[in-house]
Amino acid sequence: MYHPPSKRTQLLQRITVYSAMSLAVITVVSILVFFMLGYQFNRNAGTIEQGGLVQFNTQPSGAEVIIDGKDLGVRTAAKRTMTTGPHFIKMQRTGYRAWQKSIDVMPGTVLWLTYARLVPKELEPVKVESFPTITSTSASPNNKWMAIKADAATPVIHLADLSRDDARVTDLTLPTDSFTAPSPERTHSFTLQKWDESSRYLLIKHTYDGTKTEWIVADTQDISETKNVTTLLGINASKLIFDGDNSAILYALVDNNIRRIDLGAATLSRPLVRNVAEFSLYDDSIIVYVTRLDPSTKVRSVGYYHQGASKSRTIRSYSDDGKVPLHLAIGKYFSDYYVAIAYNETVEIMKGTLPRSDATNLSVFDAVSTMAVPGGVRHLSVVTNGRFVVAQTPKAYIVRDVELNKTTTTVLKGDTPVKQELRWLDDYTVWSDQNGML
Repeated sequence: MYHPPSKRTQLLQRITVYSAMSLAVITVVSILVFFMLGYQFNRNAGTIEQGGLVQFNTQPSGAEVIIDGKDLGVRTAAKRTMTTGPHFIKMQRTGYRAWQKSIDVMPGTVLWLTYARLVPKELEPVKVESFPTITSTSASPNNKWMAIKADAATPVIHLADLSRDDARVTDLTLPTDSFTAPSPERTHSFTLQKWDESSRYLLIKHTYDGTKTEWIVADTQDISETKNVTTLLGINASKLIFDGDNSAILYALVDNNIRRIDLGAATLSRPLVRNVAEFSLYDDSIIVYVTRLDPSTKVRSVGYYHQGASKSRTIRSYSDDGKVPLHLAIGKYFSDYYVAIAYNETVEIMKGTLPRSDATNLSVFDAVSTMAVPGGVRHLSVVTNGRFVVAQTPKAYIVRDVELNKTTTTVLKGDTPVKQELRWLDDYTVWSDQNGML
């Protein structure tokens, strides 16, 4: 005869079931958390270790991913949590050369191998145009246009449309009233400088009568709207930079002072920063600068200026003879600002806050790392959304990866020093030309 369990027995059964269920949930959640944090069981060592997440992608995508000789059975884009330590990665796709790289996975990190470019095994070049000489070139930010100057002494710009399967080249001739004609029996030259962010306007430097210069903004969609910045505002600028948001706004270095130019209104601002040796624009609203040596105090400084602020802000000052290299670059990686200062043969990288230049609160920076640069830095930049600090010399470039806390050095082949700043094909690939080599 069946006897129902007592209340005490039922309570114990419920406690046992609920405890088992709770323990199972805690166990499953713990395993999932550990898995999400990259922990794996190492069969060889018999231990649980934290690995690293590796993201894979290629251009074009759809490539097989092979790790340490084992095919993962997936195609890019893909991701995989890997054990710490060295690994050999290979990504391949039919009809393309394989891409391969040795990596070192660190515990708890994310490694992005998303920049691999696959090159076709068989390349069939198609002749678009040929020029006897090339004096300057400039590629637009959207990679659609390539501006070419074959003859520096003529006002003709060759504009190649790279967005078409049948790439075409058209000729644009600068209006005669957009530049100053040279004196009789004197020469002149046009040098392509840089496109604006909209990939419509092209900055051109015109040199004539020996040492005279003027700056021209060419409208590649309506060449008749080309403007001579120098004659329009009556200034003698040594450098011009397009604003990142508004192509009608430029920043100019005039008599060692930085001024803001509004081409639409044909106006010139007051000096924003004085006694400047070099400057660049960060995040479309922050001017990053290095001052010239003050003849009285014998001091140089590096700092920044927020657009619309009442004054600039000095980050650091140096007492010297003004002859050793001094450069400043600023970037932001996720929520942290990084400041890189190249002085003499050392690059110092700091992390901290970047308050408005006229704010009363102080800037606070913590030292992150330093890089030794024999011979001094010629160009300094922070690129790829703030991840890489790049210090360039005539023979090499040194890169600090702030995410992986890793420094690498690449020595360029050839005997001729590279004078131009390295140019970026994408966020991970740089290029330059030297001694007939790319």
